[in-house]
Amino acid sequence: MRVGCGARRALAASCAGLLFALAPLTGCGDSGSADASASGDEAAPAAEPVGEPSAGSIVQYADCADWNRGSLAEKQATVIELRGQLTPQTSETAESDLDDDRALEILDGACKAGFSDSLRLYKLYVRAQAFAPLAE
Repeated sequence: MRVGCGARRALAASCAGLLFALAPLTGCGDSGSADASASGDEAAPAAEPVGEPSAGSIVQYADCADWNRGSLAEKQATVIELRGQLTPQTSETAESDLDDDRALEILDGACKAGFSDSLRLYKLYVRAQAFAPLAE
């Protein structure tokens, strides 16, 4: 049976939505070192974020294929970039309910699936960020 492109996209969206609906239920424990990075006061990362920059940021086009090719340092830089770019403009800091370590775990898990190469990182991040307050 051949599945159309639209059906595959719907399945991917459903799986990603389910993943992030359940993500807060799997995270427990102390956020630890993420408190310092969530303050926005950390030094610039040594590595560049994954993906090709567009207008000075990777946020719009970076996807799971880029994520899977990245090193740990590049992934950490990507999470910092995502957090900074996706913070409301009215906020004076880049604080988020989703700590950076948890964001790394979620993006790693979401990008492991065979169908995930074209999933945009910012869409995955904002969905996880939306559910982060429920994990507390």
